[in-house]
Amino acid sequence: MDIDTLARILAAFRDWDPLDWDTIFEDLAAALGQEAPEHPELVGLADRLHSTLVRLVSIASAGHADEKDQEAVVLIKRARTLDSEEFPDDRWKALGHVRRLGWATNELMERLSQTRYIDAAL
Repeated sequence: MDIDTLARILAAFRDWDPLDWDTIFEDLAAALGQEAPEHPELVGLADRLHSTLVRLVSIASAGHADEKDQEAVVLIKRARTLDSEEFPDDRWKALGHVRRLGWATNELMERLSQTRYIDAAL
């Protein structure tokens, strides 16, 4: 490797922020629980779940799970579809969107943990 490549790798390690499992599980509980959060809370929850889902898709793609594991392929496709959707203004549609994000995040996280792409305390 040349010096520029090593510098980029070092910068990536310095900027790396590990997944915060406690926060992710709290977000999943809020999204998938029986009590529906108010609309302003849904916006922040959707942003955090979206960010987690994007990171999980990146991990899966980097490990080539999108080429090796058919179940992961389906989950990644669902995640990318959700990524393209706009956040609804209507509270109940927004809640549905957040719950879909929650289920997609939970299922992809479980699959990546089962196939050892991530080490989550499930």
